[in-house]
Parts: sequence; C-alpha cells; structure tokens
Amino acid sequence: MRRRARRAISAEATAVDPLVGQCREFVESLGLPPATSVRDLVPFVEAKIGEPIHIAPHEKTDGSLPCGMVVRRGEGNYIGYDPETSPAHRDHIIAHELAHLLLGHRGAAPAEDFDLDLLDDDLLVTVLGRTEYDEDPERWAEAVGSLLQAHVLTSRPTSNSESANRIARTLMRRDA
Repeated sequence: MRRRARRAISAEATAVDPLVGQCREFVESLGLPPATSVRDLVPFVEAKIGEPIHIAPHEKTDGSLPCGMVVRRGEGNYIGYDPETSPAHRDHIIAHELAHLLLGHRGAAPAEDFDLDLLDDDLLVTVLGRTEYDEDPERWAEAVGSLLQAHVLTSRPTSNSESANRIARTLMRRDA
C-alpha cells in the first residue's frame, strides 16, 4: 500500500512540474539509507560530499539571517536554522540545506551587506541562504529536500496512518 501511494505522489507531482520527476530520479539514484529523522541522513551526505556537516541554530534571531543557510568554512559545512521555528520547520530547513550540498550548490561569497560578525569566523568561504525561491537552485533544493523528508516518512516503521500520507502529499505539492 505504501509503495502505491508513493508512485501516485510521483505521477501527480511530475504532471504539475517535470522538475519533481528529475529530482525524484536524483534522490532515488543516491541509495539513501533508512532514516527516522532527516538528521539521520547527515553521515550519508557527509560521505557523499566528502566534507563534515555541522547543524546548529543561528546565534541571532532578529531577522538579519535567512531562516536557513549553509555556511562553508575551511573545516566543513555549517547548516544554520532559526531556532524559533517549529521542529517540523527546522527539519524542512535542514533537508533543504542538505539538498543544496547533495546537489553541489556551492553558494557565493557573502554579499557586502551580510554581517560577517554574525558568523565570526575568518575561514568563511561561501554562504547559501534561502532568499529567492524562484531561482533554479532553490527550486531543486526545495524539491530534493521534500523528497528527503518523504524518504524519512517512508523508511520509518510501517504505519497506515492517513496523517502520514497526507503529510507526504503536502510535501510533494508545489503551489503555483
């Protein structure tokens, strides 16, 4: 039953946006391990990209940073998220940022108006922040991140919960 629901989601989502089908193929090609949380995928992503990943809330929550971002420093990648958001939103942010790393999105040097004191590190290389959702890298990361979360939902112990199916359908829906 779960497998049929997954295929139905794929067909519906692909009909709306072909990018979802491409992202689904990408995620399926990864050979993800079972996971009970998106954070369980971190060691797998570290092995894929060959760099460590650290996850922590932003130091500042005054709106001066995006809700999620990847900061690449000399010693690895740091995924930051707004600690004042819900646990479900945190997981979504983390999945989105892991998707950027899996997709090889490297970001750019921080903009001039970016407050480097917020990061307080001389080894800063690049920053990927969630600001423009219409850009292709953001669309890809959003779709792949949602598929990572769907993987977590489907690799958990079997549940015929209608709410789990509803959540998976919501994650795969793209608002026009």
